Amino acid sequence: MTELSYVWLDAIHSLKLSICIISPDGTLEHVNQAWATQAIKYGLAPHWDRPGTNLLQLLGSSTYKLSPLSSHLLEHFHQILHGDSPYFQTEFQMNSTQETRWFLAEITPLTKQGTTQIEGILFTCSDITEFKEIEFQLIEVMSNISALHGLLPICAVCKKIKDHENVWNPLEKYMKQHTSIEFTHDICPECIRLLYPKYSSALDQPDQ
Repeated sequence: MTELSYVWLDAIHSLKLSICIISPDGTLEHVNQAWATQAIKYGLAPHWDRPGTNLLQLLGSSTYKLSPLSSHLLEHFHQILHGDSPYFQTEFQMNSTQETRWFLAEITPLTKQGTTQIEGILFTCSDITEFKEIEFQLIEVMSNISALHGLLPICAVCKKIKDHENVWNPLEKYMKQHTSIEFTHDICPECIRLLYPKYSSALDQPDQ
């Protein structure tokens, strides 16, 4: 694999996207600054941030072979290097002492310009934590919506709702269980006139 030009190196090191280039034999050839920083942060140094490490051997070693992610990556590294797969991506979590973050890993074959000859692998990782948090929020919202989707059996007299276990629940209890709604209690003008007629005259004097 030919050396990268200084201009390309400067551009790659400026990216927030973590990038590494792997040779056909599995050797880590180049990493950008973001990749090295993340490797140190998540305890993957000194192997994952040091050019010269053979990542295929590392992923197959006793240190990593029991990890589902490592086995998954190793399988697809081989498929891409042999031309059996044009692209692979997967999502995974990484834990540091401060936080847990989500990443998207993408593996793409590096080909010689103008040919289909595979000269290595481009391995990138992007932080997708914010997108995953939005995804989880949307899943929660959709689950609440689906819980209230369709026909709800409601008593025509007391207004209790029958749930999927055939239990009749007060309306307030059912809504609290299936939505994020919080109830406050008030009394409408019609009920004031019905239940407290001697006070209902105040309704005709809104300024007071």
